[in-house]
Amino acid sequence: MATALLNEKLEMFKKSIEDIVAVVKNTEEAALYVKPSDNEWSAMQIVSHIVEAVAFWVEDLEALLVVPGAKWGRNHEHVRRLAAVDENVVSGITQEDAIAALQNLVPKVEAALVKVTEEDLVKTAPSYNQNFDGKPLSFLIDHLIVKHVSGHYGQLVRHLEKVQ
Repeated sequence: MATALLNEKLEMFKKSIEDIVAVVKNTEEAALYVKPSDNEWSAMQIVSHIVEAVAFWVEDLEALLVVPGAKWGRNHEHVRRLAAVDENVVSGITQEDAIAALQNLVPKVEAALVKVTEEDLVKTAPSYNQNFDGKPLSFLIDHLIVKHVSGHYGQLVRHLEKVQ
């Protein structure tokens, strides 16, 4: 791993996953599928999104380490992103499966981060999402993996407060 900063980012990621797992474990399974409103995700949709998104961004990160400067990213209409929150898909995810999938993200992220060098963190590349165009790899790690997950933890807690 490139720096103490990446170690810190990994620890922040692990803590967010542990917090999310604790919430999922301590919630009655039926409540995980209740949407607070028609235009909000259920807790299980949030969890499914986290699992899919982290896997996607880790794959992009690893690809950029192999092919620096390649076009990366996606927008909100990406088919795998949409499928991950589809209610028919999410209804088939059990509480136990969700917990296992969340816990499996930690070694995935760790395995990707150990490949990152100090020089990699500042490399930039064009993106399919114009908001991310030209951002360095440090942005992908910090915002799309670490902060993205911690933000969804807060969303998960707020949503469950609404439905319980």
